[in-house]
Amino acid sequence: MKTKTKAGLIVAATLLLGLVCFAQKHSNEVLWRDFDMKSIPEPKERTSGYYEYFFKGQVIEGAKQDLDVARWVRIIGGHPKRASNVNALDEVPDSSWYTNRHYRHRMSAEELKRGPNSGLPPDFSSAVITKAKPSGVTPGMMVKDAAGEAYLVKFDSSNYPNLQSGAEVISTKILYAAGYNVPENYVAYLDPHHLKIGDKVEITDSRTGRKRQLTQDDVDEMLRRVARTPDGRCRVLASKLLKGKAKGPFPQVGMRSDDPNDLIPHENRRELRGLRVIASWINDWDLKEPQSMDMYVEEGGRKFLRHYLLDFGSSLGADDQPTDYYHGHEYGLDLRSITKEILSLGIYESANEKTARIISSEIGNFTSDEFHPGTWKQTYPSAMFDNLTDADAFWATRVILSFSEDDLRNIIETGEYSDLKTKPYILRTLMERRQILARYWLGRTDALADFGLERATDGVTVHFRDLMVDNQPALPQVTTYTYEVKAPRYKSSKKTTDRPEFTIGREVLAAAKENASADAPIEVNIWTHRQDFTSNPVTLYFDWSPNRETFAIRKISRS
Repeated sequence: MKTKTKAGLIVAATLLLGLVCFAQKHSNEVLWRDFDMKSIPEPKERTSGYYEYFFKGQVIEGAKQDLDVARWVRIIGGHPKRASNVNALDEVPDSSWYTNRHYRHRMSAEELKRGPNSGLPPDFSSAVITKAKPSGVTPGMMVKDAAGEAYLVKFDSSNYPNLQSGAEVISTKILYAAGYNVPENYVAYLDPHHLKIGDKVEITDSRTGRKRQLTQDDVDEMLRRVARTPDGRCRVLASKLLKGKAKGPFPQVGMRSDDPNDLIPHENRRELRGLRVIASWINDWDLKEPQSMDMYVEEGGRKFLRHYLLDFGSSLGADDQPTDYYHGHEYGLDLRSITKEILSLGIYESANEKTARIISSEIGNFTSDEFHPGTWKQTYPSAMFDNLTDADAFWATRVILSFSEDDLRNIIETGEYSDLKTKPYILRTLMERRQILARYWLGRTDALADFGLERATDGVTVHFRDLMVDNQPALPQVTTYTYEVKAPRYKSSKKTTDRPEFTIGREVLAAAKENASADAPIEVNIWTHRQDFTSNPVTLYFDWSPNRETFAIRKISRS
């Protein structure tokens, strides 16, 4: 009897497994969560220095890309390698890398202002130094506040008060709303009289190169070079320590060999490719590997790596030396620019030789002047940015366009600037750069989004938004859309309309389904025409039958 029962259970389990596999195979559900958060053994800490992000990232990976014949054939043929982690609707699912926020789930004004901050701001009524970096251009320290919370504290330069702290807080909240994992960053105020040195805090002596105890004289010397408020306090950027164990920056190329959840090469992740477009908008040019961090966290009983972006003090015109013009215009070592200088015998003036125009001490060099989205460069080349396709850029542009003027105004409020002219200037410049960026990237694609289907009297109505038309009100040329219906053994005649909607008649739908299998979707190709430009088709796939009351898009595909 036991043998029969056991055999019956095995058969039942096998049948159940078969049914689950069948259901998954034929499921039309769209994947909105890429579950890469399974428990893994604790990885080792990874380091990333000049070799990784310059020599390996720029020289070795650049040479590999240049010698990749298949890659160039795809690019020349107009079919570059697609991002590997998009779902059926050509969107990025939630993962340990990215969470769909403002673009898909609009955030309130309060949520935008709060950003990633989950608790109370730091309480520096008393603060204890646990680590310090008194030397270098930008001094910093680790402190514990009155509540015992640990923060990395960065100071503004005395020549540029509020510049880096304001930029970092604003960019943090923009990137968080865009979907990325970022730290809790606060503008805070620290009274030097309430600052104490903790036990056994060591620094490296700049004269001897040896370790020694941090002294009050070291702290006083450090604070002489930083910005102060009229009442003597230091305005700082306080970055709360991330939860979990730090495991070093994530590589910009390939995968972590010690992370079983890491199955997609990072240069093929859309959210990392598209980061180039979002970074160009806020001019966050310092995007080398050390500006990221993998944290080994425990959530819901599982232990895994969550991937963060860090350090946005070089965005929105801010920097230790904001007079440097080349940021965003050239790489730190730009071989093309160097070649031009050599061939022109020094007549060619590179971006590295120019001086940036400083708008004010709080704004630095943030402008929309000479902003070119297609040629914008971060300081160090990266394969993940080089692999950006028009489809990736269109996704990132959609994310950017989800920020309204009011949304940005609310976020900029958290920069806590002193000059009344600063906030409206940054808002205006972000809106100008947004417009320039949208015109460039939308002009390279169909620019159609927010597709929907509705039952019509004589068939199905397809409607959509044209983001180019919506965001370029002075668009001079007439825009039209051509569409056709296809099935495995059917193709309709092409029709053209000047409206962002059209109705597919019941006869056409029935003809498309006549010789198709029961589960074959209706396929609709749509081309956008503007002046001398015709886009590649965007293709919708949806299920239809005469008695169906509602319709859902099964898939969206862009060539």
